[in-house]
Amino acid sequence: MIWSFTDSRTFAKCQRRWYYDAMLGYWNQKDPCRWEAYLLSKLQSVSAWRGQVVDLAITTTLVPTLNARQAPSLRRCLDRARQIFDTQRTFAMRHRLREAGMVPSQHKDSFAAFLSLEYQQPVEETELAQAWSEVEQAITNLFGMDALLGQLRAARLCVAQRALTFKHEGVSVKAVPDLIAFYDDRPPLIVDWKVHAFGTKDYWLQLVTYALALTRCTVHKDFARVFQGCDPTTIRLAEVQLLTNRIREHTLDEDDVGEVEDMIADSASRMSLALDGRKHPELRQADFPATSRLENCSDCPFRKPCWEGDE
Repeated sequence: MIWSFTDSRTFAKCQRRWYYDAMLGYWNQKDPCRWEAYLLSKLQSVSAWRGQVVDLAITTTLVPTLNARQAPSLRRCLDRARQIFDTQRTFAMRHRLREAGMVPSQHKDSFAAFLSLEYQQPVEETELAQAWSEVEQAITNLFGMDALLGQLRAARLCVAQRALTFKHEGVSVKAVPDLIAFYDDRPPLIVDWKVHAFGTKDYWLQLVTYALALTRCTVHKDFARVFQGCDPTTIRLAEVQLLTNRIREHTLDEDDVGEVEDMIADSASRMSLALDGRKHPELRQADFPATSRLENCSDCPFRKPCWEGDE
């Protein structure tokens, strides 16, 4: 079992959704049940997709520019975002997820799938127009954050969307920070992009998990020359709310580290108890209780197999 912050939140919200997503939804075309769960796991709301477009535009334009020691270009980042947005919108609106022989990984940056269309609900043009407006606003706000961009431009190396894994209490922990900036003369900076209209949630636990992952994982080859490890309490953490134009800077001490370690151990223990030593194909959806809050079902991509199974 692999523990992640996202999986822990899903488990707490609905164990059955966690089963479909984390236990069943892995790439396996030879097993129809697992392949269906894998395809369903690719479904997104328009709001979640909008955030993905922003992430991808930043990763493929801003980060390479920073590493090349060139001046960041708002126009270039917006043009790239528009290209991603239009290509993925066309792909998703045709609901190509259900094309015969569809393999999402073969389409890379062009792939997208809308949850609404899978469940025979329309995606309105006004909703898509609002999504683009918010993509544009998020990126424009980012390029107006002079202090943050100054810190990123001063970095020796910026690494985006890198999976970091480490062991804790016998469990594999996985974290994927949006951006890590490494320096010659100071500890790393971890940045987490958020694209929420209200931006009221505090993602402190997620960011501290990133700090633990960076300091405890096996150092990757590309950043080994600029990072030989450090204490997690020295890492700087920034939660960047791109739509509300706010930056929340987080710090941590040894007590915070212990608190997050305990949280990971407790959450992983609950997941392990739910599995009870079993692996697929021993697991059944009936072994995992569904949420008692029907509103949690509205954004769940696994409604069909879950409800059909109950019937």
